[in-house]
This record gives sequence, C-alpha cells and structure tokens, in this order.
Amino acid sequence: MIKEQVNHQEILRNISPRDKEVLFLAPVFFLGKYLRRKINTEDFEPVVGEVDLNDPISVIRTGFNLHKQANSDIEEDVVGAISEALSKHPVRDKLFPHLDETQTKSVLRELDDMFENQEFCAQCEAWSHYDSEPEEFAISTADKILHLSSNALGVSWYGEIHGWKNRLPILKAIVKEKLPSKFGGLLNQGNVVED
Repeated sequence: MIKEQVNHQEILRNISPRDKEVLFLAPVFFLGKYLRRKINTEDFEPVVGEVDLNDPISVIRTGFNLHKQANSDIEEDVVGAISEALSKHPVRDKLFPHLDETQTKSVLRELDDMFENQEFCAQCEAWSHYDSEPEEFAISTADKILHLSSNALGVSWYGEIHGWKNRLPILKAIVKEKLPSKFGGLLNQGNVVED
C-alpha cells in the first residue's frame, strides 16, 4: 500500500501543468453537465409519444427517448456554457493558465463527444453513468472518459495507467490541489447552472 502511494506521488510530481489542467477540467465539466440536465429543472415534463406495449422495440425506443430528454442539456450547449462560464470566472487564469479558450473548448468537446457515445452504450445495456451522486459522477466519469480519450486530449500517459483504482487517486489529488474546497462552488460562481 505504501509503495502505491509513493508511485502516485511520483506520478503527480511528473505531471506537466498543462496535463493537470486537462485532468482538472474533466471533472469540472462533468459536474456542470450533470447539474445542467433538463431533469433538474422545475418545469421539466418529458414528451411521451405513442407506445405499443406489445412491441418490445417500441417500448425500448420510448425508454431511450425519455432518458435522452431527461439528460439533455438545459440550453443544448453544455460545452459553450461551461467554456464561457470558466472564461469569465475570477480565478480562471489561476486555475487554467496553460489552456487558452480555444484549447479549453476543444478539450470540452472531446470529453462531451466521448461521454455521449459511452452513455449511449450504457443505455443499450440498461444502465446510465448518471446513476450516481453529482460529485461521484463527475470524478468517476472524468476518469473513464479521460482514460478513453487520453490520446486525443494529449494525456496519453493517463490512458496507460491500468485500473480505475490506480487512476482515481491521481485525479482526486489534482482536483484537491487545484481547488481545495468543494469544486462544485467553481461552477455556481460561473453561472453554469441556471437559477
């Protein structure tokens, strides 16, 4: 156990500032994505079309549609909204000095595209990444998507670390280093979530 901690500390010391920002940006993005779902709005009412209860395909299609409606973004532009909120945030330059706005948007788009693909696959297996609490969702989803998109995001070394038990301590340490208090506050100050 001590050897694992030493390895994590060694990895943390060797991570470039830019890579730390990418790894920190992922859970921030996924927390924002979780909080911006239509299901979280007071006036959300899904539109249920005709369902043929004798046709399993019709039932499944309706289930997918309801899930998609509930988890779609409030304004259909989660990448733009979070990118804009972060660009206006008072500590943006302190948290992301190595990622300009274009790079930030590019990272967010890659995260969102890969997540939507993975969420569709999960739905086909009758489960969802959203089946957890917000901060747990943000960290665990960030880990999975960073691992899958590591080459596209320029953090290929993260994809080479096998096992979430080995990656999560690194990701959590970076979040704690960048923002020692609850990181949900970062999004609230940036108006990522509608009131």
